Amino acid sequence: MIHLSKRLQAIADFVDTGDRVADIGTDHAFLPIALVQSGKCDYVLASDIGAGPLAIAKQNIADHGLSDKIEVRQGDGLEGIKASDDLDTVVIAGMGGELICKIMNNGQHHLDGSENLILSPHRDVDQVRQWLADNEFGILDEAILTDEGHSYEIIVAGRTKPEVPYTAADIAFGPILRKQRSDLFVSELKRRQRSLQHVLAGLKAASGDIASKQQQVQAELDLVEAEIHAD
Repeated sequence: MIHLSKRLQAIADFVDTGDRVADIGTDHAFLPIALVQSGKCDYVLASDIGAGPLAIAKQNIADHGLSDKIEVRQGDGLEGIKASDDLDTVVIAGMGGELICKIMNNGQHHLDGSENLILSPHRDVDQVRQWLADNEFGILDEAILTDEGHSYEIIVAGRTKPEVPYTAADIAFGPILRKQRSDLFVSELKRRQRSLQHVLAGLKAASGDIASKQQQVQAELDLVEAEIHAD
């Protein structure tokens, strides 16, 4: 059995048994291999833009004897998906939030709207939540975890509008994570608070026309501190 990192295992845990899955930006295909080995999936599409990673992915899949269940396809973002793939879940992880938004913007027409999305950006998570809200996706579940010293968030989304529009705090911190309010969630808020306070102190000591930047950082700090004291 292939061993997954904590982050990839958390993503795998969000996949429903029997789902047909596409792993976009699959790299070395560790997630597709694990999903099939565990018995969760009988079909996974492993897609990546790079020929080099895909060659390694193809070899890894063959070495595990899973070439009949994992299809390797080169493609830019969602461009490699076909209607005949009949997907239930699309995973996009291991890249920045800005790139995930770009992939969704450029390739959304390759989805039929029935798929769940499992998204795990390593930065700019708020941009991804804003994109989902702007494009009428609802956030169904979320997780926050640490893996090798880094904090990661995972978002599960589907084509279902939330009953109540997301607030600025929901976009910034996650509607589900805010309800769960784990110890890690709170500690990450406090880390963010310290970072913003440091930036603000630096701006106050700086010269030049920085009033708008100061206002922006102060507004973000106010939002973070309101969330810290929300309980």
